[in-house]
Amino acid sequence: MANRLQNAKSAFLREASAQPIDWREWSQESLQEAKEKDLPILIDVGAVWCHWCHVMDRETYSNTEISRIINENFIPIKIDRDEKPDLDRQLQNAVSAITGESGWPLTVFMTPSGKVFFGGTYFPPEDMYGRIGFKRLLMNIVQLWKSKRQEVEKSSFDPSSITFKGETLETSVLIDQIVSEYDLEYGGLGSSAKFPHPLVDTLMLDYSAISGDDIGKKLGIFTLKRMYNGGIFDQVGGGFHRYTVDREWKLPHFEKLLIDNAEILEALFKYYSLTKDQDIMDAMELTYYFVKREMDAGNNFANSLDADSDGVEGLFYTWTEEEIDECLGEDSQLGKKIFGFNKGADVEGRKVLMREVENDQLSKKLGDENPFPKLRELRGKLLGCRKSRKPPFRDTNDYTHPNARMSEAMIMVSFLLKDQYGLPFDILRKAGSSPSRRIIGNEDPNLDDVSSLILANISAYEVTSKREFLDRAQELASLTREMLKQVRPNALDSPNESTASMVSKSLIRLSILEGKEVKVDDIEVAGSPSFYAGIIGSKLSVESGNFAHVVVVDENDGKSDELHRESILTYYPMKLVEKVADSERDFLPSYIRSMFDVKKGVSRVFICKGNVCSQPITDPQSIKQILKTKI
Repeated sequence: MANRLQNAKSAFLREASAQPIDWREWSQESLQEAKEKDLPILIDVGAVWCHWCHVMDRETYSNTEISRIINENFIPIKIDRDEKPDLDRQLQNAVSAITGESGWPLTVFMTPSGKVFFGGTYFPPEDMYGRIGFKRLLMNIVQLWKSKRQEVEKSSFDPSSITFKGETLETSVLIDQIVSEYDLEYGGLGSSAKFPHPLVDTLMLDYSAISGDDIGKKLGIFTLKRMYNGGIFDQVGGGFHRYTVDREWKLPHFEKLLIDNAEILEALFKYYSLTKDQDIMDAMELTYYFVKREMDAGNNFANSLDADSDGVEGLFYTWTEEEIDECLGEDSQLGKKIFGFNKGADVEGRKVLMREVENDQLSKKLGDENPFPKLRELRGKLLGCRKSRKPPFRDTNDYTHPNARMSEAMIMVSFLLKDQYGLPFDILRKAGSSPSRRIIGNEDPNLDDVSSLILANISAYEVTSKREFLDRAQELASLTREMLKQVRPNALDSPNESTASMVSKSLIRLSILEGKEVKVDDIEVAGSPSFYAGIIGSKLSVESGNFAHVVVVDENDGKSDELHRESILTYYPMKLVEKVADSERDFLPSYIRSMFDVKKGVSRVFICKGNVCSQPITDPQSIKQILKTKI
């Protein structure tokens, strides 16, 4: 018999609708019920893409004895972290403060009044993996609640009250600390399980451009290329998995998230704009076409692809030797060598593909300076064979924040690739200037939704020159300022970009376009500065004055498109580009209008840093010279 989740909007919640636990959704009604029945609350926070959430659902929450204990002694509430990221952040912080654990699935115990008194992450049904079994934990908590309730309530706390004491440090000190965290052998941060940190990699690139010290750029490009060659990158279909359990990027958890790939795409775009590195281009292009092929859900981008298919993690993405041989035929030995079949991570007798032979080695092996046609041929064959497999579950929930981030990334990459792609613009128009948590919905938006829409609309304006997008960004900025009166945005990247970073970046970019004073607040850093990379990046650009407003004046002489393209595709740490006609001069800041008639009649570019503008530029190469950075 289905429980109360059968009609939930969230795919993660609906998947639990057949469990014997009488799950509720998070609501005032559920919290009130806990008070009226005077029962503690058990909360499970997870996501449809989360492998260990599925394991706990299957092995722990479907256990009849555990379900009986829960139903008799608790008000059970299930939360989709993609649906309620702000609440998830509060609960993660609360559990981390108690036990030092965080992540998904997140298990939280609350008093009837909604205060947290205990929690953890994954719990097996019985004692195993060195962890207490959930059945024993539940009985311990039931006994504790009955015998020492007063002490439990006294030690509980409101999850929204958690604050972390930070300190304000110089940007250069923060950068030095981040550099010290890099794995110099395999790239990325730390020396065990690896998450991509594209915001850190982008910060490193901007730091090198501003300081002239190329260590940041070297660390960033080394990391991106190690990821591209590793198992975290889908070597057949493109796109990046969420993280790897090892230091070398070999063995991923296989879920693919829209938000992760959006932020990685943005980092790849910036690095390619500067370096023109062909590995970076290949990673970017493959990821772009993966998104179009597998994440385009018609009216929106899908939120995620599951790690499992047919109940087996990674089954869709891994290969046996027989499957490779049958698929590639006479190219099987070459394919196994290129994709490191004998060196890849093993998942239940199946192999994760990686790159053993890099492009320069492959060129020598093939006797061809350009190895990419052969690579594309092999990948095309493998992709064709993989299509016969049952794909992982795709969550088509249209959450606004990840859709806006992917729209922003896809707008820029499609411009680079000269590929006309309408969905990102359709999404921005649907979201409008009165957005919802979902693109099509009526739930109140959070600051992530609103600020990410501002950023995406600004990118759409830069590329298309259509004022509808700039007008919408300005309307959303007004909404942001109203929301900031009620909410203090989180500054911690998770490792996805923090709310505070997106809010700051969106308002800074609008200030540059509008010719207003550009300001950024001091940053209080608690813990590793690598988790503040987003907002450190904005602070670095603003403090150093390395932000530019590039105005292309279109005189209908057929030359403005090339100037516009060069302006967008030339790397600069923080840069805003707009193409305007003579009739639109009144929208521009006064210091640009005062120079507007110089070289009138010819398409030209003004590059302004602060309120000082260059002389008009008519040669695309001169744009590069003026925007040239120190690396």
